Amino acid sequence: MRVAVRPSVGPPLLLFHGWNGSSHNFGAWLPVLEPHFSVLAPDLPGCAGVATLSVTHTARAYADWALRAMDARGLDGVVAGGLCSGTAIALALAGIAPSRVRGLLLHTPFLRPGLIRPAIRAQLALLSSPLGVLFAPLRRSTTLSMLHRRLFAEAADVDAEHLAHDQADLLRADPAAARDLARDLFTVDRTAVLRAWTKPLAVVLADGDAFIDAPGTAAAVSLAAPQAMIARFPGGHGWTPAYREHQNEALAGLAARLTAALV
Repeated sequence: MRVAVRPSVGPPLLLFHGWNGSSHNFGAWLPVLEPHFSVLAPDLPGCAGVATLSVTHTARAYADWALRAMDARGLDGVVAGGLCSGTAIALALAGIAPSRVRGLLLHTPFLRPGLIRPAIRAQLALLSSPLGVLFAPLRRSTTLSMLHRRLFAEAADVDAEHLAHDQADLLRADPAAARDLARDLFTVDRTAVLRAWTKPLAVVLADGDAFIDAPGTAAAVSLAAPQAMIARFPGGHGWTPAYREHQNEALAGLAARLTAALV
């Protein structure tokens, strides 16, 4: 496991990055999480140039891989966290090994297909179809990638360095693994995991997120897990300076509450 480790005095926090991303996704999170957690942020198989799994790249398969990685590091338990599609992996890990997960920290959770915005559902459906094989050559087009980001991720306001890193991550990701996870996100309802979850749960949501219905997700989380601590902030699905400021304020507050609830 290639992993960025940020040790601290706090409990281990195992973070799963977003679709076709890398541990770089969490760069802005670290300053607010490190006072509370020992952060482990692996580059997932099939992403960032890491070798693929030998099985279909579902959230469950990634959770199985995470358990093996935890065993290799001698970790009996972790707080599991994720960003976007990474939340599906965190939830899968909590579902198959609840005794190994002490708490959950979910940013933009993909809870069930019906809460994914229609335009994104259509993209996931296309990726899951036979036409999805076209993703491999098309992802190499910087023009098309930028068009997608302008439509869905506020790319016009994101700094050039961050956009360049995202494009590099996209090119290093395995297209077949990406299609596998897209199909999983498009078809699996993870609400039952939250209904069975009684441990601490923290959720971060941007009110204007372009990938999921944030108000609907907040309501669904509250209904399934009444103990959930939910922080919402203004902004969409992007990494603008204002977005990062609001996000880190929300994360800092939740991190403190989450570690207090773990005691």
